[in-house]
Amino acid sequence: MPDQESLLSQESKTKLFRSAGTVSGLTLVSRMTGLARDMVFANLFGAGGAADAFNIAFTIPNVFRRFVAEGAMSVAFVPVFTEYQTTRSRNETLELFNITFSWFTLLLSIICGLAIAASPLLVKLFAPGFAADKFELAVYLNRLMFPYLFFVAMTSLLVAILNTHRHFAAPAAAPILLNLAIVGSALTLSESLDPPITAMAVGVLAGGVLELALLWPFVRAFGVRLKFRFKRGHPAVKRMLLLMGPAAFGMAVYQVNILVSRALASLLPEGSVTYIYYSDRFMELPLGVFAVAIATVALPDLSQHAAKGDHERLTDTLRFALRLTFLVCIPAMIWLAVCRVPLISTLLQRGMFEHDDTMATAQVFLAASAGIWAVAGIRNLVPAFYAMKDTKTPVLIAFVAFILNAALGATLMWPMGAAGLTTANSASSILNFFLLFLFLRRKIGPLGGRQLFASIWRVTLASALAGMAVWPFGEMGLWAEDGQLLPKVGFLALAGIVGGSVFVLSAWLLQVEELRVLIRRLLRRT
Repeated sequence: MPDQESLLSQESKTKLFRSAGTVSGLTLVSRMTGLARDMVFANLFGAGGAADAFNIAFTIPNVFRRFVAEGAMSVAFVPVFTEYQTTRSRNETLELFNITFSWFTLLLSIICGLAIAASPLLVKLFAPGFAADKFELAVYLNRLMFPYLFFVAMTSLLVAILNTHRHFAAPAAAPILLNLAIVGSALTLSESLDPPITAMAVGVLAGGVLELALLWPFVRAFGVRLKFRFKRGHPAVKRMLLLMGPAAFGMAVYQVNILVSRALASLLPEGSVTYIYYSDRFMELPLGVFAVAIATVALPDLSQHAAKGDHERLTDTLRFALRLTFLVCIPAMIWLAVCRVPLISTLLQRGMFEHDDTMATAQVFLAASAGIWAVAGIRNLVPAFYAMKDTKTPVLIAFVAFILNAALGATLMWPMGAAGLTTANSASSILNFFLLFLFLRRKIGPLGGRQLFASIWRVTLASALAGMAVWPFGEMGLWAEDGQLLPKVGFLALAGIVGGSVFVLSAWLLQVEELRVLIRRLLRRT
């Protein structure tokens, strides 16, 4: 049988492996510091009213970030920047950078000013169930943190410039500074500020500044000197604006689903918002470490192939990215679902965060984990549409998924509580993935669905065997006890080693080709 990815050269695969490995490694460090941040947060503030208020206040600028910053970068800026670097002169490309920088700075300043003034309305929209004290605290924290949007969005612009130059390391490392800043601020300022949770907001602002400061020298190293230049009518900027409007919603559908969940969760008993927050954080472990890494390093290649009209290479790159993504995200999904109580108990159960909170978070996360593979697939499929300048199709699909999420969430939240909301998230993500896959197939032709789903079946079977092997770890009484950190860490690590070993052996015997290729490449490096 001929190789389905013959058009994708070995050199391209190697570059994708290497870049994804770099981003995944640094993102793993970022997630570890993020876990440290969550551990400090849980210990100091638990899952009470102040924690709920902070999570809503922090959610608001982060949702704006998805729409205005990250969505715009991947949907509009990176494809257009890449096209200019591929087909235009360096001076024309640098001019585009400067014009984009100027207008983007002005837009962010206006958004931040309006949002700070409208904080009470935003909190009411995001958390209609908050009572007076919790509402006022959320408004205060949101106003304090909202300038973070300016810094993180400008950071995203620098990330877009660096990604078009195929530099991925510094952007992947930047979130580490955010997490460290929040941890440091919480530990040093929480006892001196009133209310104590203000320290978390101060850390968010400091982290945003540090992220931007980290990337600026790397952008200058590529010869990019960003200057204010407000030039009207630039054709590339017009194209970006046309792409950004509808596409930002499509790219941020996952965050919109989270927004709906948290708004509905504010109507549920206290702590529900925080349980969903922690569930999302654990979801991001496999998604951020690998799915986003693959999507990030593949996007410039997808955009370049689309700019040249080479749909065959675009298809091969996308198929290869999907198979790599599922190779990691499916076993991670099953392991996290089986070991959810050990994981949450080990990382969060101390101080103000009690065993009842562990079990409540575990129930919410179990429903959420069913959609990990779909969200990972979405994060690879959507950029393929935008690389081809198609913003309409993902937006329509996103709207259908959004309606399903809202309807299911409103229906399931009363009998199932917060777990009903994450069940709705998973169902809408699965529908979103399949619709994207079908419509993309219609647009560019066969995506190797049989080979892709055969690979998924083998990976899923190997993952199920690994899940059965670690099942006894989740039944241990140790997880109900407070403290016992070292025994918990030891057994959790053992569950990881056992699960990983059974998966690798099973996948090898089941002839999962992606694993064999990955192992051969790792052996060549040693």
